[in-house]
Amino acid sequence: MNWGVKITVLYLGFVALILTLAFTCFGQKVELESKDYYAKELKFQNQIDASGNANSLTQPIEHQVIGRSVELNLPKEILNADLKGSINFLRPSDSSKDKLFELRPDSSGKQVLSDNTFIKGVYKMQISFVSNGKSYYKEDVVFLQ
Repeated sequence: MNWGVKITVLYLGFVALILTLAFTCFGQKVELESKDYYAKELKFQNQIDASGNANSLTQPIEHQVIGRSVELNLPKEILNADLKGSINFLRPSDSSKDKLFELRPDSSGKQVLSDNTFIKGVYKMQISFVSNGKSYYKEDVVFLQ
């Protein structure tokens, strides 16, 4: 085998490797955190302000994981009739497993979130709500058993 054939085999092997890598990359599933990720990025300062409001509460917003359910405890200072908000559970590995709950605490500030479709693993829990005309936001990572 002469050097011309060796160079041709090497070149064709390189081309085959690059084509394999390109087709593999195009076949991968790529998901953003949310469908309107870029629009949310423009409003990120509002989220920073809401996080600051949540951090300045006299009692923190707490949660406790019990198996495949989450118990949420809100401070009494924000409980009132105009409290509106949501709790979003984002599954980083698969967006089809995301869950959205409406914030409806009882008079003591507790709310238990359980869904038999929760699967074991990591979720990013995002709590956002408005109380007394002020926005609040808290984000935590939870591991459901």
